[in-house]
Amino acid sequence: MPRKPNLTDADRAAVSQAIRHARLIETSRKAARIVKHKDPPAEVIAERERLEGSLADWMRHHGGEAFSLPWSDGHRAVLAKIEQAINSGGLFALAMPRGHGKSTILKWATLYCLLTGRRKYVVAIAATAEMAQAVIEFSRQQIQESETLHEHYPHVTRYARATDGKAIKARFQLRADGKTSGIEWSKSTLVFPEVLNADGEPYPSNGAILEGHGLTGAIRGKWRDSKTGKVLRPDFVLLDDPQTRESAESESQCNMRERIITGDVLGLAGPRKKIAAVMPCTIVRRGDLAARFLDRERHPEWSGETHSLVEKWPDAQETLWAEYAVIYRRCVANCEGLGAANEFYLSHRAEMDAGAVVSWEHRIRDGELSALQTAENLLIETGDQFWAEYQNAPLVQGTTVYALTPEIVVSRTTDRRPGVVPDWASTIIAATDVNPSYALSTTITAFGPDQVAAVLWYGTHKLAVAAETPEIEKRRLIHEALAAHGRQLAALPCRPNSWIIDGGGSPESTVIAFAASAPQICGLQAACAFGRGWKQYRPRSKAGHRVLPGEQAHRVIERRDRQWIVWNADFWREVAQHGWTGEPGAPGSCSLPAGNHGDFADQICREQLAGKDEVAGRMVWIWNTLPGAHDFGDCMAMAYMGASWAGIGTGGVQAAPKAVAHVAIRKPGRRGF
Repeated sequence: MPRKPNLTDADRAAVSQAIRHARLIETSRKAARIVKHKDPPAEVIAERERLEGSLADWMRHHGGEAFSLPWSDGHRAVLAKIEQAINSGGLFALAMPRGHGKSTILKWATLYCLLTGRRKYVVAIAATAEMAQAVIEFSRQQIQESETLHEHYPHVTRYARATDGKAIKARFQLRADGKTSGIEWSKSTLVFPEVLNADGEPYPSNGAILEGHGLTGAIRGKWRDSKTGKVLRPDFVLLDDPQTRESAESESQCNMRERIITGDVLGLAGPRKKIAAVMPCTIVRRGDLAARFLDRERHPEWSGETHSLVEKWPDAQETLWAEYAVIYRRCVANCEGLGAANEFYLSHRAEMDAGAVVSWEHRIRDGELSALQTAENLLIETGDQFWAEYQNAPLVQGTTVYALTPEIVVSRTTDRRPGVVPDWASTIIAATDVNPSYALSTTITAFGPDQVAAVLWYGTHKLAVAAETPEIEKRRLIHEALAAHGRQLAALPCRPNSWIIDGGGSPESTVIAFAASAPQICGLQAACAFGRGWKQYRPRSKAGHRVLPGEQAHRVIERRDRQWIVWNADFWREVAQHGWTGEPGAPGSCSLPAGNHGDFADQICREQLAGKDEVAGRMVWIWNTLPGAHDFGDCMAMAYMGASWAGIGTGGVQAAPKAVAHVAIRKPGRRGF
């Protein structure tokens, strides 16, 4: 038999001491793992409950600087839909302009779901796992560091802070009764603690779960066992921009991701329940994943809602804002700041703001003066990407845009002498661009039955009206210059049948009045014309005057001696530029007379078509304007429009619009309007 150890009293005391020490260490370690919290005072609880009644109020209180600006109407509409999805269920897809805070709103809405207990199992799904983990990291940071959340929800934040951001501390954390708190703190998952209030009752947020996954990862069959043995399935999904730029460009990837969302994601709640989901997204290209779920015909269940930065463009978009763009580009290129651009805007603000509607009037960048100016600057800076990033109306990728260079225009020079009218000419159109600060610029162009065109003459007439000139004097100087220039044109061997005069760059009443009296002053039939970009052009009269329709143009008749033409400048600019891409003499082509036309060609090409597409049933043109004058380019666009009024449009010879005309003196055998 083994011998019993001979233990002395000292040995027994040492063993007893070791046991007590071990128990003390274990108790100390267990005590160190225990986390306790104290409920806030009654008035704080009352404030918390009041704020929880409104998602917008709750986010503004806890989001702090992220929501420091007043909400726009679009924000309020989006918040109402999100709150409806959280409280009552449903699916909601939304597209907002970049910088409107849609992702930030959804991240705070996720915390709202979990902390208020309105949703117990939220899954954040993004284009990639890394993007989804950013949502988890945001929530983790807020419940650890936000003082307002800590004041209202210490039953969550106290336990989150005690983890020090370490998963192992969360795993062994205990609550006051020595039982595990249930908090989980991993890279892709957060589980809120399950604790009791002073009355021994659980909190609504107990055991709430937030998971993050990439859309193409393993997201099927998600479920968890709660501490009470109940099986939990996801009841709310945040689909945060579920496509990458690469996947948006691929039809097959869009198809695959669409199937995952309609199948795997919407089936997360189980076979007998409908899941609630919100999808903030950005349309990268037409027909991509975002566009599909925003389309209420294709996916009516998602109640798609699209918001744009600019809801209505200003009336002066193609005039004063075009001048502003040149100044802004120069300021930026020369590192001069916004001084000159802001001065120009301030001096013309009433005219430049007229007619504009922006979706969020408080969205103004540092150094800028209005939300409209911010939008216009973004348009200049981002080019055709503006339509996707800020308007959610991208151009079709791969749109063919013709290439036009000064070399091509010069190559259309023929041996025809300037001023000589071709035998095939059906009408001769003069077009004048009025720039009061320096000159009247004019082209005279002959047009044949199949829209063959030939420039017969072009030139300028000096006009220098100082900015500080009194209005009446300014009108007199413009009228006198037009009269002198009209007599010059009438004396040319290529005397025009019709004369189109731009009214946009001068006091409109001066040009309208001059056009009415032009037959008596210089013997030419004239019309004042106002070019409008695609955003502003509408074939109607705001004042209810009589309107005679033409091809992408219309004549407004206030009375017999007061009428004018309004025309789609984007449409006719493209038509005029296309004329230079054809060989001289071909249908639709344009040619030059003999001579050196370098400056003329440069002006024709200073406006370049960067993109064209049909958006929401309307054709959209995107033009890039190079530095320098483009007056002759504007004249040629007006000339082609004028030819359409004389019966020669894009379809060749057609019936000229029947219109009340001024008394005309026409060259025999030539069409006027």
